[in-house]
Amino acid sequence: MSVEHLQRQPSTGWMNYIEASVKWQNVAALVIILVFAAINISSVLRNYSLTTDEDKHILYGERVASGNSTRIDDSKMPVTALNMLPEKLASFLADGRIKQILSRVYVARTVTIFFSCLLAFLIFSWSRALYGFIPALFSLTLYVLDPNIIAHSQLVTTDLYLALAITFAFFTLWKFANERNLQNGLICLFALGIAQMAKYTAIMLYPLFLVTLFVHDSPLWLKALREKSLLQDLTLKYIKYSLAAIFASILLINLGFLFNQTFKYFGEYQFRSDVFLGLQASLSFLSNFPVPVPFPYLQGLDWMRNTESTGNLAGNVYLLGQVSTLKGFPGYYFFASLLKVPIATQIILLSALFAYFTQQQRRENLLRNEIFLLVPVLFYAIYFNFFFNTQIGIRYFLPVFSLLYVFCGNLLINWKHFTSLRKAAVFALLAYAGVSVLSYYPYHMSYFNEFVWDRKQAYKYLADSNIDWSQGKNELDQYLLGHPDAVYKPGKVRSGHLVVRVNDLVGVTTEPEQYAWLRDNFEPVDTIAYSYLIYRISPEEINHLCGTTAYCDQ
Repeated sequence: MSVEHLQRQPSTGWMNYIEASVKWQNVAALVIILVFAAINISSVLRNYSLTTDEDKHILYGERVASGNSTRIDDSKMPVTALNMLPEKLASFLADGRIKQILSRVYVARTVTIFFSCLLAFLIFSWSRALYGFIPALFSLTLYVLDPNIIAHSQLVTTDLYLALAITFAFFTLWKFANERNLQNGLICLFALGIAQMAKYTAIMLYPLFLVTLFVHDSPLWLKALREKSLLQDLTLKYIKYSLAAIFASILLINLGFLFNQTFKYFGEYQFRSDVFLGLQASLSFLSNFPVPVPFPYLQGLDWMRNTESTGNLAGNVYLLGQVSTLKGFPGYYFFASLLKVPIATQIILLSALFAYFTQQQRRENLLRNEIFLLVPVLFYAIYFNFFFNTQIGIRYFLPVFSLLYVFCGNLLINWKHFTSLRKAAVFALLAYAGVSVLSYYPYHMSYFNEFVWDRKQAYKYLADSNIDWSQGKNELDQYLLGHPDAVYKPGKVRSGHLVVRVNDLVGVTTEPEQYAWLRDNFEPVDTIAYSYLIYRISPEEINHLCGTTAYCDQ
């Protein structure tokens, strides 16, 4: 046996061990993900009613799947065509049981569950690459125990897709920044482009990519300032990156929107927002410029900008008993996260941040690794809380959570050296989060942590898709059928067995004054699916109300 062969043996055995170890690690992650999928699928099979926006997402997905990307409103995106592929497949089948099943809404919803499971595995994989196997399982568990993730994994909407798109985009940028080869570059360009199919929020990836990569390369830029030739090379390289990103994104956006009226002249657009109207007026020389992206893409961006700037929403914005008809509340998503993220998860997030920034050894690879998590988290946290007016639910904040769960893996570095007490504390926190979240099963959209101990009181803090997105209409119908004395949406001050939708009560979908008499003077005795409130008011109570206030005179 040759010396060369002897030298190869340990290496081959070690590689085989590593491959087997990775396979078993993947199996462990898969088991957790399958439990997550089971929770979601079992909830979907309860036949939830369509949420407020879901029917339009379905309609637009059907359109795109049929080859027509013409816009129906400002926010629907081509990604929901994925949800409608089973229905499209069913259209080619003969009438029968399989065709009926593939055409059901719950099948369309399972597509979102599938992509949520892909995001779960992505979080596991990225955390494992950064911190190791046990930290990766920890990151994965935090994700699957997020009630907001669970809730929006079950819907034909774009919120979960955006979380996946942004996380995948920064994952690919991290890989490319640390290993700059053609394969990683192409995957990164692909991720950046397809993210634009999920939600217009992803348009901010362009400056964020540039800033994050610049920060990662800051030592090179500092060196380049002292060497002119290096500065020229580095600048040229960044110009190439930018041009490649623009070209790839234009191509992918055109594919996603099916080349619908691509190269329509800029002057032919009928813009709504002040921003685009201003551009059209001030840049009149661009009137005959053929816009290289599809008409519905730029049209939707204009409509979204108009909605955001004018506050022309489907309802009012609500926080802590206050209603805003135009602008959002500063810090809205901080308040929402405080109440709608499990307390145990919040403790873990704060501990991970504290451990990372107080231990120099963990910060050694900040520019190489964590910058790709923290830059987008910081940007979106500031943007959504202080510059975003469409504050209609924590669902917009899902990308921040998915990135933070990867980051939380750093808390369990050196797990083997943890004391028994520290390990027990970790397991206790995860168990607490699990019990808290599953106690709301299957109504995870209406989840509030134990800071809101009385679930009947949640409406006093948040509303809209945080608690009531019309997901409980089926339960409402069943309740009204079994309680014929109940009055739904009482039109005036009255006594009796009353049922009111949360969003109506607080003034999100009605004028805030309409139910002020009920909201300010009585407490609900029960809920229906946590999103409808039940009141039982006696005639004597109404007589007292009318005798001491002016509500009955209105």
